[in-house]
Amino acid sequence: MVNKDILILRDLAKKTMEAAQMDIQNERREMWSDFNSMKSRRVPVFIFDIWAVAHEVETLTDICEDEVFRYYENAMKINLYHSSAGDDYILEPWVTVRPIYKPFMPNWERYGFKIDLKNKGFSLIHPEPPIKSIDDLDKMVTGMPEIDEIKTKEKTEKIIEAIGDIIPVIPENKRARIGGTSGLSYSLGYLLGYEQLMYQLYDNPEMVHRICEILTKTVEDISEQDEKNGRLTNCDSIFPASWANQAMVYTRDIPAPGIPQKIINRKQRWIYDNCQEFETVSPEMTNEFLLEYLKPFYEKFGLLAYGCCENLTKKIPYLKKIKNLRRIAVTPWADNEECAKQLEDKYVISWRPNPAEMVTNGFDPERIVRIVKNAKSIFDRYGCFWEIQLKDMITIEHDCNRFNKWVDVVRNALEQ
Repeated sequence: MVNKDILILRDLAKKTMEAAQMDIQNERREMWSDFNSMKSRRVPVFIFDIWAVAHEVETLTDICEDEVFRYYENAMKINLYHSSAGDDYILEPWVTVRPIYKPFMPNWERYGFKIDLKNKGFSLIHPEPPIKSIDDLDKMVTGMPEIDEIKTKEKTEKIIEAIGDIIPVIPENKRARIGGTSGLSYSLGYLLGYEQLMYQLYDNPEMVHRICEILTKTVEDISEQDEKNGRLTNCDSIFPASWANQAMVYTRDIPAPGIPQKIINRKQRWIYDNCQEFETVSPEMTNEFLLEYLKPFYEKFGLLAYGCCENLTKKIPYLKKIKNLRRIAVTPWADNEECAKQLEDKYVISWRPNPAEMVTNGFDPERIVRIVKNAKSIFDRYGCFWEIQLKDMITIEHDCNRFNKWVDVVRNALEQ
């Protein structure tokens, strides 16, 4: 079993190294470095979270039986598939090893509460929020499990033995409670319930403020400890375009990813965050319950990328008060003109067209060209630095070449 798995991994590692060492990868590094530094007006075209539709691509089916090997098989297959799409994705010549944590307590990532989420199609039902009154705050667990150094070492050695002579294997030592974000908005939704959160902001603001204080301090303490203990490095994810900035991380302002791995501090790395759970909350209250708490935390990092799927049009004035804000999402629900008017050439716009109009609900090149050209006319009018990012796809209708076709259509539209 294991021998067969290793053969699969070794083949994928060879293909990864071959693709990662192509000249186009360095060209993209230079392009992103200039773009994220607002020194180039070339419009990057980027596909985010391809993994979400991997189940529709037959060649991405997992074969490995060993759980650890299967993770790397899946990661390298998706990365290779992405690198063939023709967008400005950078395939890096290494893989990383995530740490294994010591047993701490169940549900530590939810601050000690068991939250029974129910799946219903593409939706999640959150039936019973764990925090209903300020008394429930005494039940919160704010610690962070320690890394199990022995098991992590064993896992690392296992990967090195399998493919380390083909592709560099780099340990990933940072700890994070929720991905690469503060997790404040996300956690408030889980702890209070998404519907109840709307009520509690009005009915029990003192309790919500207290939760915000606890959560912010917890994330700040973990981040500070990781910095002091040398756990932050310049290459700490097998998916480099994950939570660092929801794009490619290259810029002239902070150290680039690369090997040999280097220990860095928070001022030398991105921080990413969003406020999706506050989509229907006013800009003023979003500022009061999120940004006022997180602004000092964000500013301890080099650069901030903000926004995922939420409409930030009316929240931009508050976001602009954050000194190191660099990238901001302009989503399908945002007002392109109003965002461009506020951001001009002072920030990087990550423009995210509706995936249903791009690839998930039929494929209409004329529609794509019309939408892209309209956005281009707006952003160019205000002198914006902007990228086109395709994300949040739940299907490509089993058309494994759809991403390639989309990239071709978009690039042609930009040249018109």
